Amino acid sequence: MKYLDLHHLHDRLRTQKLTQSASGEIYTAFSTAMRTYDEICQLLTVCPESQAGLFYIALGLFHKDVDVSKKTVDLLERISEHEAGRHWWAALSRFEKLAFIRIKREVEAEAKSNTEGDETRPSKRSPFLGMRES
Repeated sequence: MKYLDLHHLHDRLRTQKLTQSASGEIYTAFSTAMRTYDEICQLLTVCPESQAGLFYIALGLFHKDVDVSKKTVDLLERISEHEAGRHWWAALSRFEKLAFIRIKREVEAEAKSNTEGDETRPSKRSPFLGMRES
């Protein structure tokens, strides 16, 4: 990866108390930048399984911004399909995997309803929207 300091961004997620917007920017940057096999390998090197693995990246599933959660799902899906990433995926907790599945189903249902022309439903709000930012 040429433009992102993956270690720095991951360490910020891991050690600092970030605002919603700051953490959202990091999750979005990871999702946007990690596309190829080599890029995902590089991301996995900064998240060793012996140091919580994908835990801090998976926390993006619980972000207040629904778009950030969706981008985290995209990233985790690419990691789960990656040859080495499967091991990191397997180490995620059941709670994180259930959140992943729930958001992925919502995205698929939304895409299905958009293809059917059903745009009369209100947009889905994040369940974390009303919570205080700490």
